[in-house]
Amino acid sequence: MRDTLLLRARLQATLLGVPLTALTLGCSPPQTGQVAESSAAGGRPIADRPEPGKVVHPKNPGAAQGGEVAAAEAAPPTSRYPERWGMDPYDPEAEEEEGCVSGDWCGPLEIARKFANPSAGDEIGCPARLMHVADNGYKEGDKAIAGLSLDPMMQGRIRRLSTAQAREKAASDEVCCYHWYNYCSGRPLLDEAAPEGEAPRTRPPETASFAPVVASDAWQGDAAGDEAALAPALRERLADAWLTDARMEHASIAAFARATLELLAVGAPPELVAATQRAGLDEVEHARLCFALARRYSGRDRGPGPLPAVQPRALDLAGLATATFVEGCVGETIAALMATRAARRCEDPEVRAILERIAEDEAGHAALAWETVAWALRSGGEPVALALRGALAGLREGSAIDAATRDDDAALARHGRLDLEALASAREDAWREIIEPTLASLIG
Repeated sequence: MRDTLLLRARLQATLLGVPLTALTLGCSPPQTGQVAESSAAGGRPIADRPEPGKVVHPKNPGAAQGGEVAAAEAAPPTSRYPERWGMDPYDPEAEEEEGCVSGDWCGPLEIARKFANPSAGDEIGCPARLMHVADNGYKEGDKAIAGLSLDPMMQGRIRRLSTAQAREKAASDEVCCYHWYNYCSGRPLLDEAAPEGEAPRTRPPETASFAPVVASDAWQGDAAGDEAALAPALRERLADAWLTDARMEHASIAAFARATLELLAVGAPPELVAATQRAGLDEVEHARLCFALARRYSGRDRGPGPLPAVQPRALDLAGLATATFVEGCVGETIAALMATRAARRCEDPEVRAILERIAEDEAGHAALAWETVAWALRSGGEPVALALRGALAGLREGSAIDAATRDDDAALARHGRLDLEALASAREDAWREIIEPTLASLIG
């Protein structure tokens, strides 16, 4: 069975109270003779996406705001989600995953080239994509890159309209503007509740709820292995990737701790409270395993420093359902699918075993989130359903990552890391084949 259908079956079986002893995510490759996926298998049929439509600036449909733009940019590209105003009309499908730290940055062309993704080429005289580049001469606190992330998982894309406006203001063509995000997975630790009817906001980069990295072996799990045969650059990329995951998993512990208090505040049943406590313990082990893999590839003992304190949010039942949907139903479902696919491609037995455990746990966390939303709907009725519909409409479902293949993508896959194209595919599949139909089955 296709992994998305299997995961959806598991989630929907949980909602119906069906025992899950026979349902696992199945990280092993498909067997010969396996039946192909049917688009009508299980659950409510998936609604067609909106037809592509051109996006223009809402205040001036005939021209870009802020000055003349080259003729090649006179017509914005088509968008699958034309209703998303408030975004650069030349970048209609923002790239960040909901719940990940993201932001915007404009700076000199010479600095942008220091962070250029060499496989993406140029666009309007600027690097089309940015990425984390180690040892490029910049570090945290440098004023020249204020507002740009130095996270190892940072990805950025050119914002054409913003660049045109910045160039006009500076009277120079040596300016480039980007939207960036730090790829993350699992249950994120989000900002306090957004205004009513809006999805929770991510924290801005300067207050992002992730612990700093310190020299420590306190969080090291068991992940043996000799990586001497790997090229140093590949080892460093793998170490950085696992270190980023470790910080995300560590922050998820706090997210579940806060979720427990928020459940108690709305009178949730003991089964949900107990399961949320157990999920936090899963994240402790996930963080230990990921820190261990970071040490395995880097040879350095590193762990989390103090995590910024977070307080429970003042959420009513509708707010709790919305936050749980964004953080758990979306975040954990996508994380489970990504880990499943990473495990299937991984050739390292130890890393594959870790990914399989994470995939199984994240699927359980996703099921818990959906159970929580279902309880909130039973308890709160139409106001909760209305809030969930608003959250669904407000989320950025697209993940249009146009990532060219790198020379070391295959090597990364052998060690359990998905490339950007595979990550984008998993995210889109999770939305279309799991998240949307499961929510539709709950709220109609």
